Amino acid sequence: MKFAHLSDIHLGFQKNESLQKIEQQVFEDAMQKCISSGVDFILIPGDMFHVNIPEMRVQKYAFSMFRRVYDAGIPVYVVYGSHDFSPVANSVIDLLAEVGYIIKVTKATSNEDGSITLDFMTDSKTGAKIAGLSGLKVGKDLEWYQNLNRSNLESESGFKIFLFHGGISEMKTESGMDGDHMALSLLPKGFAYYAGGHMHKFNHQKFADYGHVVYPGTPFAGYHADLEENAKGQKRGFVLVEFEDTVKSVDFVELKNTQYEIIEVDANNRKVESVNLELNEKTKDIDASNKIIIIKVAGELTSGKTADVNISEIRDMLSNSGSLAVNISKNQLKSKEYSITEAKGANKDEVETNVFAENIGQLKFEQINLIGESGVKLAKKLLRELGQEQLINEKKNEYIPRIRNNALGILGVDTDDSQ
Repeated sequence: MKFAHLSDIHLGFQKNESLQKIEQQVFEDAMQKCISSGVDFILIPGDMFHVNIPEMRVQKYAFSMFRRVYDAGIPVYVVYGSHDFSPVANSVIDLLAEVGYIIKVTKATSNEDGSITLDFMTDSKTGAKIAGLSGLKVGKDLEWYQNLNRSNLESESGFKIFLFHGGISEMKTESGMDGDHMALSLLPKGFAYYAGGHMHKFNHQKFADYGHVVYPGTPFAGYHADLEENAKGQKRGFVLVEFEDTVKSVDFVELKNTQYEIIEVDANNRKVESVNLELNEKTKDIDASNKIIIIKVAGELTSGKTADVNISEIRDMLSNSGSLAVNISKNQLKSKEYSITEAKGANKDEVETNVFAENIGQLKFEQINLIGESGVKLAKKLLRELGQEQLINEKKNEYIPRIRNNALGILGVDTDDSQ
């Protein structure tokens, strides 16, 4: 008997049209390999979608793919992840479950003493017994595990699988995508297979009392950290597991996504002009066609501001050369000439106000409206506009001019003169 284990698919994550196609093609390849491999069932422990209710384009695609798997007679067992979780079952996952294309595993009962009891569901074809808990945002599911009644789960006989979404401390990696972690001891003991989600790298380990604990990693996802690791050779895919009374084999199945080019520049103890020169040299002869380009600039400049690192022209050049996307990381770039002073506040709005107020004095402008209290108000208004998301059915060549023109309008710049 055989099952597949996928996780952290994040359907709907991508806004870039080229990356949307990769995101969907990778998932389609995974489903097709599951069908052609003759798996008896599929496990997806969370973050199937990037948000609980993605745009209609994503929903239509998901329904068509899971219909294909359903027609092949393959059950799909799922739990919520932190991204697609909904406390009131207001999620596309619930729509898929309602029509029978997938099966939600979590069957939890809250007891009077505050404990939580989980029931198993049994796969009709293989007899595998499956239980699991969904993931919540920012580690709030830890309380669920602390209150979990493990006795009925651990005393159950047979081939048992536990689905969960969350990081395990004993399996922590250096990846920036690991997020929160909990102790392995919070999971019930004695299961043959622990199907994990949330950690974005493939990780398979065995522990005393805990059989096979496996994270398949993300098939693609597309966070900057994911793409950077892809560019450095990180393999992506899912897991195929053969079993009888016990697990016989756990095999990683690689899924190809696209080609990458990575450019890294060490800006430490350098002037901004030197960094720009190196960026130009490293990008001018790149064959960017049909590739995702990763640009990473890190270190502390001796002179010049981080904003003076000339990324926009390089991005435009690479985009015009046919790149699928240009992903830029400057979050580890600092400047001795200008550094942002942190500030606290009671809420997001107050933090933003305090950060701008603390830092705006470091800047020198001739225009009075760009400094002081008026400058803070203008900066916050501009931040709101630049944070506007692309509208449903709005094309990129419509979205960018809309945001640009609105932002220039806030600054009092005539958009006719800014072309």
